[in-house]
Amino acid sequence: MPRLTRAAGGATGEAPAAAPAAAAPGLRLPLGLLLGQAAVGALLGAAWWALARRPAAWLVGEPVVTSTAQYPVARDGSFAVLTAAVGLVAGLVVLRRAGERPVPVLVAGLAGALAGALLTVAVAGALPPADPADPAHVSVYAWAVVLVQPLVLSCVVALVTLSATLVDWVRAAG
Repeated sequence: MPRLTRAAGGATGEAPAAAPAAAAPGLRLPLGLLLGQAAVGALLGAAWWALARRPAAWLVGEPVVTSTAQYPVARDGSFAVLTAAVGLVAGLVVLRRAGERPVPVLVAGLAGALAGALLTVAVAGALPPADPADPAHVSVYAWAVVLVQPLVLSCVVALVTLSATLVDWVRAAG
């Protein structure tokens, strides 16, 4: 089948159609950060569920705790560590790949971090409890811990950007 192309302006004077490939590179990274962190959040939810449904002695602390009162703290702590690691990686991606459009990339990274953290909690809560007699699913106790991933991402970007700006300022002054 022959390929039809439209000349710029066309015979009727209408504006040329915008090429979808031209808009795609500008949206690829923000969309990748948003959807990528959400997908990692779903996978992280299964990993966190496996880790936190019956916290091991090394996770709860020494001496070995025999009461289940420390389980929520251990679950929140392990959630914070896992999501902070993902936030750190996402922050480095934002720094390395932001290019000429840093604001949309940062906003997409923050939205993806929040979506990923919420999906981590949702997936872990949807999986069955450790013991069939146990009515409690794996969930966070302090919901503020959901903000760790976006906070780490924004702190990494802010600290690296500030330090690079200070280095440039010192070099220009000296």
